[in-house]
Amino acid sequence: MRTLLLLPWLGACDLLKEIGDDSSSTLLTEEGEVVTEDGVATVEVKIDSVETAFMITADGEHFVSVDEIINPSGETVLHWSDWTSTNLNLTSAIYPSATEMVLNWPVRAEDGRVSKGTWKVILSAVNAEGRYQSGSKIKLTVQTKDDADFKNATVNVRLVYADGVGEMAEVREAMEAGIERWREIWAPYGLTPVVRTESSSFDPDLPYPGEGSEEIYDLVMDSYEDELTMIVGETIRGGTDYLGVAGGIPGTLTANTRSAVVVSWLAGAGVDGTFQDTDITILGETMAHEVGHYMGLFHPVEQSWDSWDACDDTPDCSSEAGCTEKLGDNLMFPTPVCDFDGCIEQDQLSGVQEEILHRYTGAL
Repeated sequence: MRTLLLLPWLGACDLLKEIGDDSSSTLLTEEGEVVTEDGVATVEVKIDSVETAFMITADGEHFVSVDEIINPSGETVLHWSDWTSTNLNLTSAIYPSATEMVLNWPVRAEDGRVSKGTWKVILSAVNAEGRYQSGSKIKLTVQTKDDADFKNATVNVRLVYADGVGEMAEVREAMEAGIERWREIWAPYGLTPVVRTESSSFDPDLPYPGEGSEEIYDLVMDSYEDELTMIVGETIRGGTDYLGVAGGIPGTLTANTRSAVVVSWLAGAGVDGTFQDTDITILGETMAHEVGHYMGLFHPVEQSWDSWDACDDTPDCSSEAGCTEKLGDNLMFPTPVCDFDGCIEQDQLSGVQEEILHRYTGAL
């Protein structure tokens, strides 16, 4: 989520499909269902020698989360308790906060490669009081990709203008310029956004995707299985407090009620409703930032200044002034950094942040 600084001038397993035939990478998709016993269920992901990352999207009757990931050698490579006891953020998949859950593995290079064999992912289903639920059904989509080097990738994005927004020439021009800024930011890291645009009748007062929206689900049903969906509207949840919001960290490639990034053009244009050069720069950085979340990146530091990402090469900090000095130019810093002389360009990524983006299953 990217919010505004309060400055007076800144408004600121039945289905199998192969995708990406014209690319060096491929994406395979399978669908199925599991039922929990004593509150847990095992998902088996069979990896051939060419597959290098996988994503599990779950939709359950109760809150779903990942308890454990076990590699083909029987070694536990992720356990929820190793991360919930720290102030470091690796993946939202370990937190039972919604009926929809997304896991992308591996997250970082240090998590290792996806070796050949059967991987086991232990999912849990709990109710609102945190009690494990037996007999809970969980629908699954499992996607795997072949990406040999994690060096160069395209990210396909379907950009959908909400009702009436696509007819606003200034907004379209600003978005096109913002996309160019996004491309500039990603290029040094071997990533290229490929954006196709269309208009829709979607309400321009956009929902907050992290809360889930059936309208988002309906819209994303028309997206391709290898692309992310971004919706551009006027406001988010009735206001301009947010420049943009991602539906998950990470988000899924399939349709669910959270599977979108939303962007407010009005928040980006500012109080005068027109786009200046600084506004367009921030708009491009916002798109790159929110898609970064969707592909698995957390803020390097949260605005409480006491919670950090799991990247060991983003500088340590614990105060607003210190974090702004050390991390203010990082793409994933939680807010734009501006004063009356202008704004810092936020276009830097650490090596581990770059690793995470390339390991996202939708980076092909």
